[in-house]
Amino acid sequence: MDIERLRADTPATEYINHLNNCGSSLPPTPVLEAAVNYLKAEASMGGYEAWGAHQPELNAIYSATARYLNCAESEVAFTASASDGWWRAFLSIPLQPGDRVLIGRSEFQANAYGLMQARERGIVVDVVPNDQHGNIDLEELDKMADGAVKLVCLTHISMANGAVQDAAAVGAAAKRLGAFFLLDSCQVAGQRPLDVQELGCDFLNYTGRKFMRGMRGTGILYARSGAIGRLGQTPFLDGRSATWTGPDSYEYAAGAHRFEFGEQNFAGKVALGVATNYALELGFERIQDRIGMLSARLRDSLAAIPSITICDEGTDQSGIVTFTSSAMKPETIQQNLSTRSINVGAPGKSNAQLDLGLRGLDNVVRAGVHYFNTEDELDQLADAVQQIVRA
Repeated sequence: MDIERLRADTPATEYINHLNNCGSSLPPTPVLEAAVNYLKAEASMGGYEAWGAHQPELNAIYSATARYLNCAESEVAFTASASDGWWRAFLSIPLQPGDRVLIGRSEFQANAYGLMQARERGIVVDVVPNDQHGNIDLEELDKMADGAVKLVCLTHISMANGAVQDAAAVGAAAKRLGAFFLLDSCQVAGQRPLDVQELGCDFLNYTGRKFMRGMRGTGILYARSGAIGRLGQTPFLDGRSATWTGPDSYEYAAGAHRFEFGEQNFAGKVALGVATNYALELGFERIQDRIGMLSARLRDSLAAIPSITICDEGTDQSGIVTFTSSAMKPETIQQNLSTRSINVGAPGKSNAQLDLGLRGLDNVVRAGVHYFNTEDELDQLADAVQQIVRA
């Protein structure tokens, strides 16, 4: 990769060490310009008129995402966020009292709320444990499976844990059961390849703002065409997702468009298409390799600091690096790093009770390494952490 060119496309790297890419990354200049130019078009000609004049740019998100996910364009829906896409899929799956849902321990809070509400409706939600390495225990999943399982949910990478779960194996288990498979790839999209044919998922959701380097308020929901016909009613309907065919009748829009609303973040939609094509041009294999190299270096550097404990799990680890210190709270470390223009996160167990909560962790410091980061920036973080905890 031409790191100098990539950093020139990311001007903030001149004065910020941005290692919070798993929270919200820095959009490259072409992405920012695409959003701004669309907003200018709305201001100069009107919102509806800009929409009509920019159809190729707006539709680029479908072709780019289909190329990334190895699916049909008709299986792609543009959403407001990863959680928005997850809820649209989840509430469309016809679950009845007594049906079972199997989930992993890496579920994000927004997903967990939906699952807890499902329990209130009489649906049985069971958590599949992890093995000793922090991977979802596939043997236990098979033992827990029976004919009552109608849905399997998995978060591909926990927002507070670097482990990449074996989603393809979980997808194969769901297929054996004849159950829907809903995969939250929010932290995977943009840092690794995603092939829905290999993963075997019926739904896959992610946000645009994280490793994909799009704008906030954007997301993607993939919906397998073969699964759409098995869905029930959805509360998310307007003139984009359905047609009012008569006084007492309506028809869903074809394909994944049934999950879209007519009013959208159109500037963000154009920008996410540009961001997806930007990453595709770089190549996701190269992106994954560089992120893997950089994150491994950071883990080693942090682990060498007295009082620091690396909290990542899993045999396959991602660009998310989490740690704690016996000398200082994670949020205090984050605040001190911020004064040095180093951006990291400090998520707490309220975001991931089945992960951090069950591991007895109130908070962790979280760094999200991206391909435009440099070795010097990682060393700067490690040196700053060492100085902060010493003080």
